[in-house]
Formats: sequence, C-alpha cells, structure tokens
Amino acid sequence: MKWMEFSKIILILVIGLILDSCQSGTKETGFNLRIRLKEDVDCLQPIVSQTRSATQIEALVMLPLIEYSMDRIELTALMVKELPKLINSTDSSDIYASDILEEAVWDNGSAVTALDYAFSVKAALNPFIKNTNWKSSLKNIQDVRWDASNPKHLEVVVAKNYLLAKELSGNINVYPEYVYDPEHIMQKFTVQDLLKKDSSSWSSSEWTLLQKFAEQFQSADFCKKTISGSGPYRLVAWEAGSKIILEKKKAWWGEVFASSNAMLKAYPDKITYLIIPDEAAAVLALKEGSLDICTDISPRQFEALRMDSNSVSKLQFFTPGIFQYNYIDFNTRRPILADQNVRKAIAHLIDVPSFIQNVMQGLAQAVVGPIHPSRPYYNQQLKPISFSPDSASRWLNAAGWKDTDKDGILDKRIQGKQTKLALDLIVSSEGGKKLALLLQEQAKKIGVNINPVNKDFSLMLKDLNELNFDMAALNIGQQPSLYDPFQNWHSSNTKAGGSNRCGYATPETDRLIEMIRNSTTEEQRNQAYLRFQEILYEAQPQIFLFSPKERIIASKRILLEPSIRRPGYLENLVKER
Repeated sequence: MKWMEFSKIILILVIGLILDSCQSGTKETGFNLRIRLKEDVDCLQPIVSQTRSATQIEALVMLPLIEYSMDRIELTALMVKELPKLINSTDSSDIYASDILEEAVWDNGSAVTALDYAFSVKAALNPFIKNTNWKSSLKNIQDVRWDASNPKHLEVVVAKNYLLAKELSGNINVYPEYVYDPEHIMQKFTVQDLLKKDSSSWSSSEWTLLQKFAEQFQSADFCKKTISGSGPYRLVAWEAGSKIILEKKKAWWGEVFASSNAMLKAYPDKITYLIIPDEAAAVLALKEGSLDICTDISPRQFEALRMDSNSVSKLQFFTPGIFQYNYIDFNTRRPILADQNVRKAIAHLIDVPSFIQNVMQGLAQAVVGPIHPSRPYYNQQLKPISFSPDSASRWLNAAGWKDTDKDGILDKRIQGKQTKLALDLIVSSEGGKKLALLLQEQAKKIGVNINPVNKDFSLMLKDLNELNFDMAALNIGQQPSLYDPFQNWHSSNTKAGGSNRCGYATPETDRLIEMIRNSTTEEQRNQAYLRFQEILYEAQPQIFLFSPKERIIASKRILLEPSIRRPGYLENLVKER
C-alpha cells in the first residue's frame, strides 16, 4: 500500500510539472500541439543526431528539397518547382536537375541556393564527422553543380543507375551555410576530394581545417542552441530532460504554397514536446488533457485504454503500419557467435508468434529478414524461424557444445580455452526486457546462459558503436524508399562506428548489395533482394523478429491523420477541432 501511495505522489508531481510547463507565463494564444517523447533527443542536427525522435523534430526545422508524401510511398516537391529530372547520363553517372523555388529563403531573408545543398553534402562527407549514417548514402553523389549566374539551379551527379538517385538529388535536409559555416571552410573542398581522399592525401593545413569545421559543427551550440533551417518552425526552447518547444515562424515563405501543397501546411502555432519517460505519467497526462499525442505506449496499456469506455470518450486510437523491424543483433566477431549454428540455435529459442500475441497484443507481423513485409520484393518463400528448443539443442550439439563439467551450462574449447556458452544481451526498452527474460528462461533449459543487461539507450548506443556487446535487442526504422542494404550490411561498414554492427558480410552479400543498388531493371534488382534475404536467413546474423504497428493515442481535441511515415503522423498537418 505504501508503494502504491508513493507511486500516486510521483505521478501527481510529474503531471504538475507538465501542467506548469504548459501553463506558466501569460495565457497562450493559438494552437499549441503537445506531444510526448519517451526520451530526450541527443542533438537537433540531422547529420549529427542518432536518436529516432530527433528526426521528426528536425524535419520541421530543416526542410529537404523533396520529401515522401504523408499517405503514399511517393516523392513530392517541397522547395523545388518540380521533382528532379534526369537530364544527362554518362557511362558512370546520371545527372539530375531541379530548380529551387524563388520564394524559398532562410531566416535572414537570403535565398536557399544550390550552394547550400552542396554545403550540406560536403558537411556530411567531412572525415571528422562521427556519425557515418549520412556519409554511407552520400558516397553515391559524385558532384553537386550550380551556375553562379543562376544559383537556384541545382544539378546533382549520382553514380550510374543508383536505386536512390532521385532521393539523393533532393531528399536530404538542407543546411543554411551562412549559419553552420560562417567562415566558409567547406567551400575550400570539393565533393570529389571529400569522397576520394584519405587522411594521407590532405595537406596538414587542409586536415586542420576539416577538423576545425567538424569540431564546430558537432559542438553543443550547433546541436542544442543554434538550430536553423528553411522549415515552418524554429526552436525557441530546449530544457534538457523536460521539454522542447518549436514555434511557427511569423512570415514563413512556404505559406503561399500551402493551399496547393499539403506537405507545406503548418497548422499548429506551437509544438511542445514533453519528455515523459514514465508510461503511467504519460497516460495520466493524456487523461488529464495536458497531452495531445502519445506514442511508445506498451501494447498492453494501449489495448487496455482502447477497451476502456472512459478513455474512448476522450481519446482516439490509431495503429498505422510503419517501416520498422525489431531484432536481436549478434556480434559475430565474438568467438561463440561466429558460428552460425549457435546463432540458429538461439533463434529457435524465441517463440515469436506467442510474443506477438501476448506481449505485442497482436499489433505486429513476424518477419524473416530486414525487408518490410509490405514490399513486393519481400521473400515470401522464407518462413519465420520456429520456436523449437529441440532444434536449438541439435544445432548446438552439431557445433560441439556439451556440458562436460555437469554444471548445467554447455561448454566447448575455443581458441585453446574451455569456454562456457554464456552471453550478455543488452536491452533498453520495456519490450526488449520482456523478450530478454523469455529468452533467458528458454535458454537455461538447454544449457545456455543468457544474461540480460539493462542500459540507458545512450549507453547502449555507445557500446554498439564501439562494438562492445555480445547481443542487443534493437529496432530499426526505415525510409519509404527502396531498401538500400549498404549501410547496415556491407563489409565496408563493419568497423567500429559503422552501421554493420553485427559484422556479418561475405563477398556474395557485398556483390548482391551492389547489384541491388545499381541494377538496370526492376526484375534483376528484385532477384538480388530475394537471394540476399535467403543468405541472411541461413546465416542468422540477426534474429529477425517482427514489424510492429505504431500505437498512437491522441486527444479528441485534435484532428490527426495517421501516416506510414514515422512516427505515424506529421505534426505540421495536425489540426485543432
């Protein structure tokens, strides 16, 4: 009883803080949209940030030239007159051209130009930028061109037949050079040099300049304070661990196009992101009316609220499909996990259908690989790995694992040392914790010691980037575009800091990835996709679990249209009733 009373006190205090943050100062005017974030973001700078929630906020501040529409997997023009067009091809490249809208300007009134696009590309290619996510894709850009007499005209030279060529020619957040590089350091470097040169190829002065720019660019000031772009909103407040506030610009250039381009609408006058890690506090805030949109609610809580008549009278519920899959990553560099028989055995210890039904409340679909089940090139011939402890034991026996000292844990001599079959599994989310406990229980029965390790996501991310892990329960969001496996699966990304954290790569998978990226026909690309999935399925470098549905709870004071784009809605399109 004392614990329950204490919990109530904590919830009341949390809600009090939320209400105070929303109501302090003078009475608000206009439409303030209040959204729950489960955790604070690391940075509000697209090239640098690595948290999922940062992406949705950045998109409102830093527009790309083109973007995927809300309800279809279809690119639409935002800051250009029309979608980029292929204007020329050579044996090695394709050239896409577009014209930036004359009206598109930065906050100081200066024009958004092709130079800003070139700066954004070069900034991401700087060798001292720690986050390599952008760099992996942008390596397919060979050059960015413009004419000094017409700086609104942009030409992007992309590797021949690259499957995401049109996206690279416009679908990246554009930075204002005058804000993020006031000394014009990156103007001293070409795209080609940044792509081709290694550390030994630069002069000492050039190397120093590149380092200087990166230090400034990745600084706390440019991550958390000086946030600027051509989007409809500006950052006005960020209280760490509490809230992030965006306000609509009073004279935003895109307003004149909003009637003809829905993606340029901006209905909320203010968007307040409230950082509420505790689920019970978030639910109470929804019920009290101090929160408008809430995601990252556990499936069980979501279903309980959806079945509650009092909640249904105040709240609305949405479950759009999203491009995401949940998985357990294996660090295949570890001697134990280098053996695919061990990885297959562990995969057989997870009852995915039961987890989907009982933990996910049916709001998910089992998957066999990293490609979303809605894609036409998803391999339907592969069936999800079955739950079978007997099969797991057989795979381990085939790999030579036996309990030689009769202590209940299998062991084997590896690299001259008797080794126990014991592995740490890093988790950070509640769903991951539940999955880890279920796996631990089943593994113990056949002599495998799985040790769940709970960590804050930032610490977990540090371990992942440094490749300091055995196993990790994760999820990955994907873009609506064609799936490019390069970043997560190519051998060039297996080093520390790269995105191929499991470390699995073969000459055949590398060849298939290149074929997927550069095929001249859809049929050839789809065949490569299918074979790629077969190889991963056989090797199991990850345990591919399921693709979830988004769980959105919203106040009935707003009009919200669910979207296939993360996080399942677009803030700028939410209306007040």
